[in-house]
Amino acid sequence: MNQQVALQLIQDRRWHHDFEIIPGVRTHGSFNPEGLWRKLQLPDELNGLSLADIGASNGYFSFAARQRGARVVAFDFRHKDNSGFGLAQYINGLGDIEHHHVNVLDISSRQYGRFDIVLALGLLYHVPDPFRALTNCADLARDRLLVESYCIDSLLPPPLATSPVMRFIPDPERFPDQGQPNSDRTNFWGFTSDCLRRLLEELGFSVNRTMKSSDRVLLDASRVDSDGGAVRQSRAYGIMAREPVGANSSDPAAWKMF
Repeated sequence: MNQQVALQLIQDRRWHHDFEIIPGVRTHGSFNPEGLWRKLQLPDELNGLSLADIGASNGYFSFAARQRGARVVAFDFRHKDNSGFGLAQYINGLGDIEHHHVNVLDISSRQYGRFDIVLALGLLYHVPDPFRALTNCADLARDRLLVESYCIDSLLPPPLATSPVMRFIPDPERFPDQGQPNSDRTNFWGFTSDCLRRLLEELGFSVNRTMKSSDRVLLDASRVDSDGGAVRQSRAYGIMAREPVGANSSDPAAWKMF
């Protein structure tokens, strides 16, 4: 796209990802994702690999992966026409990236398939049910799952900092001055890095690498168990099937007790 037209399209818009959409056209967002991209340590060549970007926001990670050859599918609770993703696609021409307008609590491999690499970056602390969200992200991951999140290790005394702890974050507008990071109403939880590691292990993954920096943590995990705790999850989020009573209700064997 013509650089001047692109600049007119992106100016005066509020971006999260600070990145260059095309040469000379930068969003000047609030977060520069380039450092996190390097920390992911993905191959320079992603040809033949599929990647899911869950919580894609403005799309930096989706675009970076597509430019390296991956087949990319993005997911976000905002439609791409209203999140900056669609506008960036219009400018950079990466229109073959599939984008689904869906909440992470509603995605599943039955509907969207499985991917070689799944990114869940800056996501889990924004959802009220982080275990369900992580379960769904894990369900999409055939092999590698990378999770980046707000981390509370540095806020806790040593015995707690190394334990599987979650801290609830109250609504800053209704309950101000209770330690909410960035006064962001979409923040629900803070996690210790050990908590996130154990959640991933619960879902059938082994954490190969953990990188902590200030109040952020990145966990790089690979699938080691194809089942991934499916029985426990089905009982947590489903209902048990009915076993009909036998023909003779007076016969003790007629009643199937769980």
